[in-house]
Amino acid sequence: MRMRELEKASGVGRETIRYYIREGLLPEPDRASRNSASYNENHVARLRAIKRLQEERFLPLAVIRSLLDSDDGDRWLAPDAFPMLDALLAARLEAGSNARLAVADLAAQLGVEPAIVGEHAATGMIAIDSQGMVSARDAAILATIRELGEIGFTEQLGFTSAQLGIYLDFVEWVTTQEMRVFLQGTAGHVGEAQALDMAERGVSVINDLLSQLRTRAILRKLGERRRVANDNG
Repeated sequence: MRMRELEKASGVGRETIRYYIREGLLPEPDRASRNSASYNENHVARLRAIKRLQEERFLPLAVIRSLLDSDDGDRWLAPDAFPMLDALLAARLEAGSNARLAVADLAAQLGVEPAIVGEHAATGMIAIDSQGMVSARDAAILATIRELGEIGFTEQLGFTSAQLGIYLDFVEWVTTQEMRVFLQGTAGHVGEAQALDMAERGVSVINDLLSQLRTRAILRKLGERRRVANDNG
């Protein structure tokens, strides 16, 4: 196939393709002459793998090249790095949490109006599926939010559901960074079973770490406020 066909088949532009060839990420094409290059399905597969490993697995080009050039490099041409990791990890983390609740039942269980459940779905805090059901994990999130209200974090005092968005933004950012770092550190270095064990156990440990770091930061800021107040006094 010609360059135009390779671009279309892979979704990668020609300048990027040429760069990958220069960097050794792609093999040289067959050349009938200086101005005539022919590419094959191997080029397509490698380009798709490079794009996927960059965008979905956050791997830098240097790591991708070492993976593709390794003795078992062909396995990285498959749809995923650690092809079973996502499904296996999700199954472990969701073990015992597969039950789903109807919005009306959940609202009654929490002692809130169904509209409150809808408000939190609108902010992205939870998700309601097409059958009007909520996952057990999202139900637990709502129970935690209700507990905040019972403590005193109410709309009357200015604590709104929209303000909880700061936690959503933080979690989206930090988990994206965590996945990037984890996959860069494990891909090509450990087997899938070990990566699965690390990921599963790491979730709980890092949750504890975040809790400790957050508490420490709050205590530090409280101390800073006291010092400022004393200085102003």
